[in-house]
Amino acid sequence: MKKLIIAAIVLTAAGTAVAQTPEDALRYSWQTASGTARVQSLGGASGSIGGEISTLFSNPGNLGFYRTGDLVVSGGLNLLSNKATYYDGTETAKKSAGFFGTSGVVFGNQSRGNRSIKSSSFGVGITRVADFNNRISFYGINNKSAMGDMFAENANAFGGAAKDPYGADLAFNSYWINKDQNGNFNSPAGSIARSTGLYQEGTLKTNGGITEVAVGGGLNLNDKVYLGGSIGLPTLRYGATRTFDEFDRSENTTNQFEYGYFEDDLVTKGMGVNVKLGAVFTPTQNFRIGIAAHTPTWYSLTDHYDAYAEAGSENNPDNKGKQVNSWRPEQPSVYDYSLQTPYKLLGSFTYLFGDINNVSSQKGLITADVEYVNHMASKFKAYDENGVADKSYFRELNTAIDNAYKGAVNARLGAELKFNTIMARFGGAYYGNPYKNLAGEKGNIYQGSAGIGYRNHGFFVDLGYIYTAKDDVYYPYRLEDKSAFDPARIKSNGSRVVLTLGFKI
Repeated sequence: MKKLIIAAIVLTAAGTAVAQTPEDALRYSWQTASGTARVQSLGGASGSIGGEISTLFSNPGNLGFYRTGDLVVSGGLNLLSNKATYYDGTETAKKSAGFFGTSGVVFGNQSRGNRSIKSSSFGVGITRVADFNNRISFYGINNKSAMGDMFAENANAFGGAAKDPYGADLAFNSYWINKDQNGNFNSPAGSIARSTGLYQEGTLKTNGGITEVAVGGGLNLNDKVYLGGSIGLPTLRYGATRTFDEFDRSENTTNQFEYGYFEDDLVTKGMGVNVKLGAVFTPTQNFRIGIAAHTPTWYSLTDHYDAYAEAGSENNPDNKGKQVNSWRPEQPSVYDYSLQTPYKLLGSFTYLFGDINNVSSQKGLITADVEYVNHMASKFKAYDENGVADKSYFRELNTAIDNAYKGAVNARLGAELKFNTIMARFGGAYYGNPYKNLAGEKGNIYQGSAGIGYRNHGFFVDLGYIYTAKDDVYYPYRLEDKSAFDPARIKSNGSRVVLTLGFKI
């Protein structure tokens, strides 16, 4: 079962493909903070900021600060650039996409009389939790291995290529891999890589995102303790098209390999549910402390998966005289399963400058969040009707997640300067490395942000800019021997512009 953990492979059961990998789990848990233009200008820190619709998705205890209501609409534009280094090659790819941001309505109600509950609120909001629109391109000369080696390893592990119809079987029927007289599978591409080197190139184009609708409320207890909770209903769509080529650089026409090409398409769709609980404490009027806990999100997901392989197998005696062969599965795979994402714990503080009871005397604030995300807690699960083989696969996959990832600490910091009706904001954020470094993996996210805002006569408008620098890795394929393959190392730079319009109600 070791290959199941190391390689991005597919296991068949009842004509479907199980193609989930540890990378899928990380994709849905390693996310930066969302929010209105104001919150994102503050580095995403919102755990103790007070009445803000963004806190439906971070610390709903802040909803208790509302005494009146807000109607908010946000939108923006993402501009991304990825620089990929793969062996000796470096290539840059760019992508841009617009998005509908944090929007919604909060209704506040101030209590009458001498009651311990001073006010309460109810809110409904929507936000873009994750944006998957991206593009990566890479190339380089590989002297260690070939993708053909992965297909051969999988065929040998399964006891035959036909048991892997969306991977090894494609390679076998296109003569990318061969079967020797002892029944073992191998690839001439691997031998060529280790002798003269293979030229390899690939792309990964992704689209979609996670959009979450949340319903929540908050209570103000004696202007000292603010409690709140929300239920989130995220909708997930992830689309990915991956291509990979490897070419023989030599002019040898007798080595039975000229090139191999692999392409696969994945669309994942589903819905989930989560709960967020939070509290904010005010030891003094100007100082706030916030704590919040996010349950895992429990997703019900469906994968639609298809693949295609093509190879030039010059002078291969088994290819029936055809120099180019291609193969595609009889039909795409459709597979249902569930995913549990990690829980999150959040702690925060905010210090406000000036007299908070007098709008004209308020000078600004400084706020910070510290968040813990246990990335190794992601769990895939097969449904009962999927069968014993699939459940066994998911047990091994969840063990792989435990081995590949770890808990990470994220930090966000922001400051706001208030000049009567005009605000200036600055912030930054750091998202910790989720990898345990089994094969050279390492990743971090850094953000810097700034923005301005205007508030007057029940109307507010905020504009924010966020710069993101991210280090990550992308593996075209994996092998049992960790020294025989390397990732494309990705340095990403992104710019986001967010605009929020709001009205007091």
